[in-house]
Amino acid sequence: MDYYADAEGGRYVADPDHADLVGLVRELNSSDNTFFVVFPDDEDLGWAISVHTRRGLLGGYEIEREDPGTGEHTTTTAADPSTIATDVLEWASRR
Repeated sequence: MDYYADAEGGRYVADPDHADLVGLVRELNSSDNTFFVVFPDDEDLGWAISVHTRRGLLGGYEIEREDPGTGEHTTTTAADPSTIATDVLEWASRR
């Protein structure tokens, strides 16, 4: 699978693995790095999954999944970086 993660704070990771994604989640903050997005290398696929800090709430993150090819657009919340990384990888692997 070919994809990459791009963080608001400027970090770019090609083909991130579980540890990379855990690190991206842990680096999120409420000022200058509030989200990262995972995109496929193939722009024609059009899906994306993003992880955002939850504004106004202490702790926790929002995970937004969008796949125009299937019409899927879902949002969930989670708090554990490892669980979030697993979620992102599992969802991306099904694309």
